[in-house]
Order: sequence, then C-alpha cells, then structure tokens
Amino acid sequence: MSVYDDALASFNMNEETGGRVMREFTFRKYVETIPKDIECLLAADIGGTNSNFGIFQQKNSQLNMLFSLHTKSQTVKNFTDVVRDVLEQVQKEYNIILKYCCFAAAGVPSEDRMYCKPTNLDFVIDAQDIMKNTDLECAFIVNDFLVIGYGLSSIDEKDLIKVNQGNVRFKANKAILGAGTGLGKSILYWSDEYNRYIPLPSEGGHADFVVQNHIEYDLMAFIRKNEGQECNVSWEDVLSGDGIRRLYTFFRSCNSDDIKSLGNGPHPDEIFNACNEDEHCKKTYELYKKLYARCAKNFALDALALGGIYIAGGIAAHNVQMFREKGFMEEFINCGKQQELLKTVPIFIVADYNVSLYGAAQYLVMDNMCDK
Repeated sequence: MSVYDDALASFNMNEETGGRVMREFTFRKYVETIPKDIECLLAADIGGTNSNFGIFQQKNSQLNMLFSLHTKSQTVKNFTDVVRDVLEQVQKEYNIILKYCCFAAAGVPSEDRMYCKPTNLDFVIDAQDIMKNTDLECAFIVNDFLVIGYGLSSIDEKDLIKVNQGNVRFKANKAILGAGTGLGKSILYWSDEYNRYIPLPSEGGHADFVVQNHIEYDLMAFIRKNEGQECNVSWEDVLSGDGIRRLYTFFRSCNSDDIKSLGNGPHPDEIFNACNEDEHCKKTYELYKKLYARCAKNFALDALALGGIYIAGGIAAHNVQMFREKGFMEEFINCGKQQELLKTVPIFIVADYNVSLYGAAQYLVMDNMCDK
C-alpha cells in the first residue's frame, strides 16, 4: 500500500473541546485525495508501544485504508477518551462517519469480545463503555495476532520477505509469531468450508523459555534474581524489546560486580546497531538470533507449519538480515529427527507495519458481530 505522506505529521493539534484537551495524533495517508462526507470502518491495533487507528473505505468487497492515526500507548490513561478523540477529529476534518470498529489488542479478550486488559498496559479496553460514550454502534475486541492472520492476504508481495529456501505446502498450516513490546503467536489452518485460512489466537509467547546450555541457564538465573521473578522465565522475557536489554545487561554483568549500576541498558536498536563494535552487543545479537530461531522452530513443529512461518513485529522488520544469517537457520533446523522436514518450512518476514490494521478491518467485514 502506497504512503502519500512520507513524514508523519501532527493531526489536529491539542485543542480544548468541551472542557477536555483533545489528544494529538500522528497522521499518515494512503490515498492521494481523502474523500469527504462518507461512512467508513474503524480498525484499531492496540499494542504495548503504539495505539494505531486505520480508517477504511469499503467498496463492494474491497477495503481501502484512507489514512491512519497513531499515539503512544504508554501515554493513554482512559482509552475511551482516545477513541472519542479519534472519532471527533476524523469527523471534523473530513466529515467521515464511523459506526463500526474492531479493536485488536495484545491480550486475551473476554468471551463476549467486549472487554480486554492489554498485557503490558495499565488501561482497559471496554467496548460497552466506548459505545456508550461515542457514536459507535458496534465495537468489539479480538487478539492482535489473530487479526494478523486475517491481514496477511492484504500485504504486497514485496512486504513478505522470504529469508530461506523452503517451499509452501498447499493448504498446510501456517504460523505467525512476532516480538516487539511483547511476543505474540497465532496458528492458521485451512478451511475447505470457507475456502480460506482461519486464524487461531494464542498466548504462546508466555510459554517457558527453553534452556539448552550453561550460558542460557545463567541467563535465566540472572533474570530471576535481578528482577525478583519467582515464576518461570518466558519466551517474551528474552525475545521482546526488554528481552534484548536483559540479554545485554546479563553479558555486561559478567564483568561487573555492581548490577544496579548497569540500569536497563541502551535502547534495543542501539544494542543491535553496535553489534560490530561492542563485544557485549555482539554477544547479545548472536544469542538473541539463536533464541528467536529456536522459538520459531518449536512453533513450526507444534503447528506443523508446512505452509510457512511468518515473523511479524518491529524487531524482525528492522533486522531482516538477522533471519538470513547462517546462525539463524542452523538453529532453526537443529532437530535430531525432523531436521529434513524443517528445511522445507518457508520463513517470511512481515515488513508491513499496518498488517494488524488490515487484519482488523478484514475481521470486521468477514467474521464480525455487527450483523448478529
């Protein structure tokens, strides 16, 4: 999907409205001219770092994202107010009416898909409260990695980057995983009844981190001791953005008696960017690559994902070269009895940041509750 504004621009600067300061969003458009005076669909992706809102026009069976609004999730106190600001600003600028919304959240929605406490955030998403305080007529919440499964078909081929020589098996299971603020997973299975893939939600990112040698055991012990963690160390603990910092701090701690002085470590991007200059950064990069490959391998075997492994999330999109390196594939196929099988599994990097928004919009149209 083309981006017509290369630089993110402020959308409707803070403005006093009804005694409330309206939130400032960053804005990106995907069509040359945004139509006015129409009704659209609202799709939202609420992650641990960013809350993203896409405005979609539906023409027949086609969905077209006109523009998107973005804000930092950690700055949100009341999510209903954020949604109200989105609706009011979109109506003010373009007289676009939004009545239906799907919220994709990093967490487990309630059974009726009306409520969710995002895993790594302090606020809740309450669809009933949102509808009560806005003009939305129908709103519901689904898992964020489930909707990525719906969004894969909307991605340009250039944004699905194949990093190995595997071959897709027709109608075989597919698996999605991705690290960012957290770690998400989803499995897709083929349905002959619907003639398409059906995604399943998962919380597999919180499954136990698998230790294979003394360095990894020391890492696990370091995390538990340094953070006072009584429960098992999870994949998210080592593969998320904070996980990169944990690995770096662990390697730094091997040469320091004062762990507290190390703090949380540099930003994950800084650590990876310095992997050819700093020994601790290099060790972090190499171990992270190996652990990511192991997590992907285990998921490929669990799901029998002969249709492909799809790696989403900002860390993968910004470090595509990591997944092409020899060390990644060596660990991915490191399996005594199923090594040859794993060699056939294709691995793709999902490089389109908006895949969750596409998926939420597709879910809204294909499997929504609004017509029930």
